[in-house]
This record gives sequence, C-alpha cells and structure tokens, in this order.
Amino acid sequence: MKKLLFFAILIVCILAGCNTESKEKNTDRKEDSKSKATSTMKNFKIGQVVDVDGVDVKLAKVEYVNNYDEYSEPENGRVIKVYLKFKNNNEDQVLIDSTDFSMKVKDENYQEWYGNTEGDSGFSHQLNKGNTGSGFITYDVPESDTYTLEMDATPNFENVKAKWDINKEDIKEVSNQQINNSVSESSENNSASETEDVEETDTEKEEEESDEITYPEEMYNTLVDEYNELTDGEKMDHVDHEVFEIEYDQLEARVDELYNKKMEEEDQAFEEEMKKQDEAYEKEMDEIDKEYEEEMDEIDKEYEEDMKQSEEETTAEDEAA
Repeated sequence: MKKLLFFAILIVCILAGCNTESKEKNTDRKEDSKSKATSTMKNFKIGQVVDVDGVDVKLAKVEYVNNYDEYSEPENGRVIKVYLKFKNNNEDQVLIDSTDFSMKVKDENYQEWYGNTEGDSGFSHQLNKGNTGSGFITYDVPESDTYTLEMDATPNFENVKAKWDINKEDIKEVSNQQINNSVSESSENNSASETEDVEETDTEKEEEESDEITYPEEMYNTLVDEYNELTDGEKMDHVDHEVFEIEYDQLEARVDELYNKKMEEEDQAFEEEMKKQDEAYEKEMDEIDKEYEEEMDEIDKEYEEDMKQSEEETTAEDEAA
C-alpha cells in the first residue's frame, strides 16, 4: 500500500513540474527572441530590437547633417543624426528621454547640436502600455571612423545600459540644403509671380521628402526574411533600395501579427497536450484508486477472518475451562 501511495505522489509531482516548466518556456519564447539590455554595458547593432527593461529600443539609422550656415557651423567639424524608435511593453507608463543617450568618440563625450533653432534635436515620450514613439538626436562630433551611442536609462524599475558602435560606412550622407530648380517657361505670358509659386512648391516638396525617415535595405530585408519564415504563402523578395518608414512599419506590423498568430497556435497546442496529460493522469489515478480499494477490501477481509478465528479460539478456551 505504501508503494502505491508513493507512486501516486510521484506522478503528481512529475506532472506538476512538467506543467510549470512548459508554461514558463511558452511564456518566454517570444521574449528570448529579443536581445536584452542589462546593468552591464553590452554592444548592439543598428536595426536590432533591444529589450530595455520592458521597452523595445531600436537605433533605426544614422545620417550626416549638412544644413547649417556659418553661424551654426559645428565646432568639431561634423554633425550626425541618430534616429531611434521605442515601444512600451510594460503595464505601467514609462518615460523615454533623449537625455538617456550620449555620443562618444574614443571615450570622449560630445554635445548635442541644435543648429539654427533650439528644440530641433531631442525628445521626451511618456509611453503607456503598447504605445510607440520615435525621435532623433543630433551631435556635434569630429571626423572619425567609429562613433559610439550609449544609453543609461531607468524606464521602469531597473537601471540598464546599452551601446551601439556606428561605423563611418553605416552613416548616410544627406544634404538638406534647399535645392533651387529652374522652372522652364511654358509661355512668354507666364508671370514672375507664377514662376515664384512653382519654385516655392517644388522646394517645399523637396524639404518634405528630405525629412521623411527611410530605412536601409539590409534592415528591411531582415524583416522580409522573418516574414518568409513565418508564412507558408507567397514569399516576398528582397529589395535593393531604401524604403520609407511607412513601408517598414507596415511589414513590421505584419510580422508581429504572424508572430502573435504562431504564439496562439502554440498556446492552443500546449493546452490540448496538457488536457490529454490531465485525462491520462485522471485515468491512471482512477486505476490506482481502484487497486487501492481492492487491496483495502482484501485487508478488511483478512482482518475479519482473523477476528472471527480469534473469537472462536477464545470461545473454545472458555468452554475448556
């Protein structure tokens, strides 16, 4: 009987352990796919999603800035602009601020560059759960083959650190200076004011296009690979050019949706497997209970026979006396 009880307890412990371990692995699957920042300064890549105490942080791209004049010229010779994106996965609201970041060249810190007007560089986002944000910071730096963007932040509860080494070849050369396009005269009757309106419209359009964020083909193609791996349908082809932010965000949303669908399917399969294990466990426990009852019945029967025999012996002794 003791062996049966020990066997029953052992089965309960094993199934409970498997249940807990499987649920923990299922919960952590998606989190493990992200790189995590810790209290130790770790190095990450441009375009890599980093889990910063429950906040997704991504250095999207880096550009040189050239739209300055002699009055706002950088003291150190160059201006670089870093684009960052964020998503809060915490239950509570978090603060993400540009002061959490710093730029270093050969371990020396360099100041932000504000250009002709204050407030162009920097950001401060109060992000609720599931909300996203983006922004850029410009820095006044010397010419160098390598730059290092460092982060030291406490968005939720833990202080975490991260850094990105930016190679010179990773930085895009962009000129934001106004481009004056000549406008051909369609007729000698076109007035000077009409020509000025056309030039102003073209210039505004060029400025809008130059301010729109784009992503390098390598980053977009990484998303394409993820999408192709997650879908059994028509596969996407790689691109050989930069893509606009809206294109990148749309594909990223599709990839997230596929990940969520995959997780739901895995959760459903996990629940079905656990249901089967529970049913098998109940069946096994029923069999153990049945064997236990049969054994107890046998013990009771033996006990009753022993008691009966004992009474008969006592009666015989009394009669003999």
